[in-house]
Parts: sequence; C-alpha cells; structure tokens
Amino acid sequence: MPHPCENSTEKLVFNIDAALPDIHVQNAGLLTALTAKKFPFLGEVGLSATLVRLDANAMSSPMYAADSSVQVIYVAKGSGRIQVVGINGERALDTKVKAGHLFVVPRFFVASAIADGEGMEYFSMITTTQPVFGEFTGKTSVWGALSPQVLQASLNVAPEFEQLFRAKIKKSTILVPPQN
Repeated sequence: MPHPCENSTEKLVFNIDAALPDIHVQNAGLLTALTAKKFPFLGEVGLSATLVRLDANAMSSPMYAADSSVQVIYVAKGSGRIQVVGINGERALDTKVKAGHLFVVPRFFVASAIADGEGMEYFSMITTTQPVFGEFTGKTSVWGALSPQVLQASLNVAPEFEQLFRAKIKKSTILVPPQN
C-alpha cells in the first residue's frame, strides 16, 4: 500500500464526473474510461475503471474483456436489465438491477445492459491497468474481422443478408439509443 503524503488528495482522488467522456451518443448516454494515463494511482494498484451513463431505455451493446480481466460493477443510479453470457454461450445472469446492486462479470464473459425508463448509471472496476474489450458492434466489432464467406457460414445466411448484417454492425456503436 502506498504511504500517505501531503498531496494525498490529489494523488488518491479523481472526479470521474468531471472527466470528458470517451464515448458520447445522443439519446443513448456516455462512457468514460479511466486508466493510469488519466489517474496514475490506478496503475500503482493494477486497476482501471469505467463509468457508463445510459439514458432512458438505452442499451450498452454486448462487450467482453479480451484480456482475461474481471469486472466488478456497481449500479449507482437508476435501474435496468443486465445480461451476462458465459464462454459456453449459456446465459449466466439475466436479472433486473437497481441502484445499490453489485455484480461480477467473470473472465471472457459477455455483458450487456438495458436501462429502464429513468436511465441507469453504473461504475465498473476492472482488474487490469490496460483493459482490452471486444465489441460485437461498431468499427472494431469482432464480426468485422471475419471474411464474408466465414460470416455467411457461421450464421448460415445468404450473401445478401451477410452484407446487410455487416453494414448494420458498422453503423452501430456500443451505446445504442432506444428505437422509436
């Protein structure tokens, strides 16, 4: 444990609410990632963190830690549904959560959240200093790495559907606004 010093407040305290979000999507919410680059003390203790604020009925698309880290997630405000899927493809958790709830996302498990009508805010501690997350949507989606032929065979679909699927995946983001 580090020794206290005169400037311990500056060294040990970080206002994540005041930090610029890394991702902000209109009508969906924001995600702020916190690593040793922004808050050096996290590097000393081997952790990183994220703050996710989902607007009403918005969704955080499925993500997984590709680096074998574990996430401990605390719901700070609001409520919603959390789904966690294990490496065998079976749902490990599908439950409603609200402010004050704490849950764990094990190594390599996929997690997704959908906010209720009042929105949801959750804070995650991650057991690595430089987390690597895989995404199922957006420009860095794992689906994008597959060739069209492999994607067609994996999903057992026609070439036209594969092209539509790929186009939709690239347009989305990890924070998804509610559908009107």
